Amino acid sequence: MKDVIYALIRLSTTPDGKTVLNYLRRKVYGRVLSPEAGTQELWYLEGQRAFIATMDKMIEQGKTL
Repeated sequence: MKDVIYALIRLSTTPDGKTVLNYLRRKVYGRVLSPEAGTQELWYLEGQRAFIATMDKMIEQGKTL
């Protein structure tokens, strides 16, 4: 697990990595579903948000290792 955390830290410190991570955050957190969105769409978006949140948490954890 530490190897993944260290890889994410390296990714988050390079210009290209920052660009990719910021794009993913904007794409996922900036998405708003319509009131007519179905259950599958809601769960799919929530899964994406959870994935980005997990990456961010791992990056923060890695800063204290």
